[in-house]
Amino acid sequence: MVEVTARLCQRLGLPRSSGQIFGLLYLSPHALSLDEIAEGLELSKASVSTGTRQLLGWHAIKQVWKPGDRKDYYEVQADLAEILRANYIGFFRPKVDASKRKLTLLLELLDADLKSGQIDAADHVVCKQRLESLSKMQSRIQRLLPLAEKLL
Repeated sequence: MVEVTARLCQRLGLPRSSGQIFGLLYLSPHALSLDEIAEGLELSKASVSTGTRQLLGWHAIKQVWKPGDRKDYYEVQADLAEILRANYIGFFRPKVDASKRKLTLLLELLDADLKSGQIDAADHVVCKQRLESLSKMQSRIQRLLPLAEKLL
């Protein structure tokens, strides 16, 4: 499992160590400290610290405390649907919403550049067609978002 999640993260362009940490915690019956993770995976404590921060940001793991122990411990968010839901709400949806505003602004700036003479009419047409094509794709994605929300 550790190797599978490490390779998956690599294929997604994410750090291999984050995948290793997730795989280890996914199979662990109890929460592990940074030291235990570093020792179990033979990684540096700095690498494990960075990986756990990334996984916390993705809502893939959670930090837990053990009474009487000053160390931080981590356990996996075992519900993969919850990981997808949290990342959709916290990352993907805001990016899609912001992209609409940015595309609208770019189209306005493009028209202003044409009026001010900073670009010629032929370049304006090409750029406008491409931005409008992106805008149509963005609109399609936004129409699919309610369906995605129901699936999550």
